[in-house]
Amino acid sequence: MAKKSKKEKEEEINKIISMIDGYDKLYEIPVKTYADVGGYADIVAENSDDLKTSQLRKFFAAIRLIEQKENLTWDVVEPQFYLLKPKLAVSAGRKNIPKPFYRLLIKLMEKVDVGSDEEKLKSFNTFIKFFESIVAYHKYYG
Repeated sequence: MAKKSKKEKEEEINKIISMIDGYDKLYEIPVKTYADVGGYADIVAENSDDLKTSQLRKFFAAIRLIEQKENLTWDVVEPQFYLLKPKLAVSAGRKNIPKPFYRLLIKLMEKVDVGSDEEKLKSFNTFIKFFESIVAYHKYYG
């Protein structure tokens, strides 16, 4: 099988972004759709070989820190969650994370902050699982 070009990899990630855009809330995406072999996370990881493992782990650790806070409510999560966006932008601007990956994360984050506080928290938990799946597949491909 021929190696994909950078443009083809970007198109694959853009397809995933478009599919995610079809959902109102992130938690509505079935786990199998993003976590299974051949699912969204697998496709993203396979097409993100220019994504540095250190950057991926840095953001995953930041998300885990938010998750570990006591009395987890959306009011507790929200400020730290939104502070991830400028950090992602800086990393993308410095070319530490690829722009398609940045756009994917921003799209995922948009789908978290929708609905009631309970639904937002549910979507945040889906965001964590989705991200964790990307990390796992990235390790596999890396």
